[in-house]
Amino acid sequence: MRLVLIIYLLQTGTVGFTQTKEDSLYTVIRMQKKDTTELKILLELGDLQDDYDKAIKYYRQALALSLFLQNKKSELLCTVKLLKLNREYNRTDSAFQYGTRATRLANNLNDHNVLAEIHLEVGNVYLTTYSYIHALTEFIEAAKILDSLNNSPRDKMTAYANIGNVQFQLGNYDKAIDYTERGLQIAKEINYDLGVAYCYKTKGRIYRKQEKFDSASGAYEEALKIYTLLNNQYQTCEVLLSLGNLYFDMKLFSKAMKEYEESLSIAKKNDNGLAVYCYAAIGSTLSELQKYPQAIAYFDSTLLLAAGKNPYLEMDSHINLATITERLGNHKQSLFHFKRYAALSDSLNTAENRTVAEEMEAKYQNTAKQNEIELLKKDQELLAQRQKANTVLIILILFSITIISALLINRYRVLNRIKRQAELENMRQNIARDLHDDIGSTLSSINIMSKLAMQQNDNTGHLQKISTYSSRMMETMSDMVWSINPVNDSVAQMLAKMKEFAGEILEPKNIQYEFVYDNSLNEIRLDVEKRKSLFLIFKEAINNIAKYSEATQVFIRLNNVTGILHMQVQDNGNGFDASANTTGNGLKNMAARAQAIKGKWTQLTEPGKGTSICVEIPIT
Repeated sequence: MRLVLIIYLLQTGTVGFTQTKEDSLYTVIRMQKKDTTELKILLELGDLQDDYDKAIKYYRQALALSLFLQNKKSELLCTVKLLKLNREYNRTDSAFQYGTRATRLANNLNDHNVLAEIHLEVGNVYLTTYSYIHALTEFIEAAKILDSLNNSPRDKMTAYANIGNVQFQLGNYDKAIDYTERGLQIAKEINYDLGVAYCYKTKGRIYRKQEKFDSASGAYEEALKIYTLLNNQYQTCEVLLSLGNLYFDMKLFSKAMKEYEESLSIAKKNDNGLAVYCYAAIGSTLSELQKYPQAIAYFDSTLLLAAGKNPYLEMDSHINLATITERLGNHKQSLFHFKRYAALSDSLNTAENRTVAEEMEAKYQNTAKQNEIELLKKDQELLAQRQKANTVLIILILFSITIISALLINRYRVLNRIKRQAELENMRQNIARDLHDDIGSTLSSINIMSKLAMQQNDNTGHLQKISTYSSRMMETMSDMVWSINPVNDSVAQMLAKMKEFAGEILEPKNIQYEFVYDNSLNEIRLDVEKRKSLFLIFKEAINNIAKYSEATQVFIRLNNVTGILHMQVQDNGNGFDASANTTGNGLKNMAARAQAIKGKWTQLTEPGKGTSICVEIPIT
């Protein structure tokens, strides 16, 4: 609803209307009648907001009023809105809590339509955490409910398509084909051309993974026909790109180039954001055709468009340029591109990247030294003419040793170059394929939702899904950039994330918390593994407090004692008998994570006296 209002106002030029309406609604709220009218206004105010904190404030007030009025239907509506809002802003823990509550309410009210909606929403939350098994369970439950209701074939088709997509992500290709085919048949029965095209495109992706290239080509061609008839430029561009990738896998590089160039032409004409993927694909194809200067130009264009927006495409382009310039003998330029690649991917594979970079640098230095040796050899030959026979003999021996060493070094370099090129080629193909499939799947979902929104009068739900998919994609890309950016290695950045997470989990439970830390921590930097493990331990502790402790107060302290980072999380909750707690994995996971980073983890707890955990890790 919020997104619908914003788009409408921007299109009609009546921006001031929203603020005026919000002020009018707020005036009614001040009357504090505590009735259903106030409840509806609170929900509408929440829908009008484009800021998480403002929206959740109104929704929580509406939920509290529903409880006061003992209105179960309104309580369910408020809870579902809170579920969607937290999913939209990627607050997964809060989304799961509201999802559990909404499921219980919908079951009690026997509201199957809303229950199906909840299962779809929770499934999408699981997708944001890459929990495909849980997402699959939720989508299947939604499909079962929609089957029994039998009042929305298009929603049923969407549910089957979601299941097929998750099965594809899990590698269950036969099941993925089965569910996608079910969705395809429903789409054909109701003459839903956009759904038919989407299912054909999904089948093409699955067949490509199975290396059933002829079947994949046929499916893509069917999708292309429909998208062309519908004049859907974006999907036409995307399917042409997929066809090019298929021909690339088949090593039909000339056919791949034809599809890529046609896709690029459409992407440029419509400015749909796919041009950068076309540039990368054409660069890879030209590299395979050994047209290295042209390939370099296309990868440079990819870097220009992807800079600061798509780190994976940047990584892919740099690794390709490193390989090409290496083949051309330009070791200095190859080293530059590999260092750029390593800087982007350092958090993913730090040790390996550093080792390869050092080997490349050594190779460059060896090349320079080889030139110096050649000059020295000439000097030695001039000196040999003036020296006695024994001096000549020594020079010949030294010269022979030099030649043998050079041959051995050259052999070592050749073997390492072959091995390194194979590794780089494999990484390049995996990154390019996975990036295109993941982003392509999300963008395809957005496009389908937008078409649904245009074809239906009540398009609120579809537009909310579009907003959700867009937000999730932005959040995912933001997380990628954040994780590989060395700027975020400081403890100050980690403390900010801890505060945000604690507020997100504890405030809905009305648990007071105090966050205390030394200012000296702001200057400390942690490596990726320590930062990641410490935050996961903190997250597990906060979640345990919210779920099990029934605490009212939480005390969090971080300080630096002689090079050791101490973190303490203490609550005044129920506590438990530590000797009897042998079934849960949470405490074991915290201890294991601390041990993995050479830290120490301790726990103090007694029934009725709360719980305190302490983690000590070396800073360096």
